[in-house]
Amino acid sequence: MDKEIFNIENIFYDQTSTTQDEAFKSIGQFVAEKGYSNSADDFYKGLKAREVESTTGFKDGIAIPHSNDDSVIKPGLFLIKFSNGIEWNALDKKPIKVAFVLSIPKNGSTEHLKLLSKIARKLMDDEFRTSILENDDKNILSDAIDQI
Repeated sequence: MDKEIFNIENIFYDQTSTTQDEAFKSIGQFVAEKGYSNSADDFYKGLKAREVESTTGFKDGIAIPHSNDDSVIKPGLFLIKFSNGIEWNALDKKPIKVAFVLSIPKNGSTEHLKLLSKIARKLMDDEFRTSILENDDKNILSDAIDQI
């Protein structure tokens, strides 16, 4: 995985969010703090707008929210682990425990659609999915994401 898109510092443990809205605000703040967006609020709004189109919640407690709003400075991949299960309207109706978040610049959506597809395919791998869901060690999580 390209270190400009993902590195170990792009892993965040959200211990406070209990709703999807709180999770999106927390994600927006984290993405902005890491320098991938110039506005936490705009990134948050972009996540919400994308979610209105269709759910980004897949199955087994995993979601792939993303935004390509105007605040996005550069492409990024972030792994967010939630202490609380987040109701997300996921395809299997189960709460979300892990989110793979993408920041997608307006001019880079083709490349990120490819990355989104790679993540979705990798999530079909039981070993990968279990590793992401069950580990909290940043090094193990980072190594797993580097396999995408």
